[in-house]
Amino acid sequence: MPNHMSFRFLLFDGFSNMVLASALEPLRAVRNLSQGPNIGWHICTPENRIARSSSNIQIQPDCPIENPDRYDYLVVIAGYDMRGHVTGRNRAQLRQLAGRARFVVGLDTGAWLLAAAGLLDGAQATIHWQEFADFAETFPEVETSRDRFVFAGKYITSGGASTVLDLMLHLLGQNFGPAMAFDAANLFVYDAERQHRGNRGANILKHRSDVPGFLAAIDVMMDHIENPVSLDFIAGQASLSLRSLDRLFQRELSMSPGKYYQLLRLGRARDLATQTGLPVAQIALQTGFSSPATLSRAFRAQYGTQISTLRAHRKGKATPTD
Repeated sequence: MPNHMSFRFLLFDGFSNMVLASALEPLRAVRNLSQGPNIGWHICTPENRIARSSSNIQIQPDCPIENPDRYDYLVVIAGYDMRGHVTGRNRAQLRQLAGRARFVVGLDTGAWLLAAAGLLDGAQATIHWQEFADFAETFPEVETSRDRFVFAGKYITSGGASTVLDLMLHLLGQNFGPAMAFDAANLFVYDAERQHRGNRGANILKHRSDVPGFLAAIDVMMDHIENPVSLDFIAGQASLSLRSLDRLFQRELSMSPGKYYQLLRLGRARDLATQTGLPVAQIALQTGFSSPATLSRAFRAQYGTQISTLRAHRKGKATPTD
């Protein structure tokens, strides 16, 4: 079993502090343990400039991106503005950096940049749950997965901060044994029960249900945001009666399955409104609303504001974190 791990973190502007901390802190914790393994890391940025997080915290790179050294893990971290980082230069740079690493890791929306560079063609990958639908549509050559993290050869992908912590503890266990990962997990009061619940988002992870039908129903809803299906269909796919479906949602989330389904669609509409320049009519189509007016009414009822107002207030000021 090896006694060392080397990392190069590549930060793109708009990255999440929580994701970076979830990746770095387990490494720091294990390294600091008595007689701990040799773990090292460097931080670089695409143009060797200070990287600004979504909350405007500035990180000074400590390693030029041109550094030819090889390393075990290249870790790519991006936030909401990953589309803006898809340039010819960045794609070429990612391919070059990937060639120097034993493994390439995409965190949060890092998988988007890896896919744009052609590095995930034919591979399975996951991404922050808010970007899942767009990722699958934009990169049909990538097999999308709702797993919390995915290993595909030398490529590893994970979503938001909580899933990144899961992944890093998993990697530490692989490299240094379960005892070392256990010690690190205890430092972070890590909840191992959550590990295999899937990459579905924070609101879904609040429940504690182990009933497979409940999770299956949620998966059906998330797979049919653009073309909504009936509750009868959802119940059937989850091997539940309609009454059992309603009872499960009332027990776990204190709302009806229909209400939860609408919240998923409205949440997707909100993401599209703040992350893209799509017109409201197109957002309505992609979230299963019959017209822009229908979407606008439901959106205002849920969030207390219009899409145009939300866009003006939040454009370019947030990033996925959890």
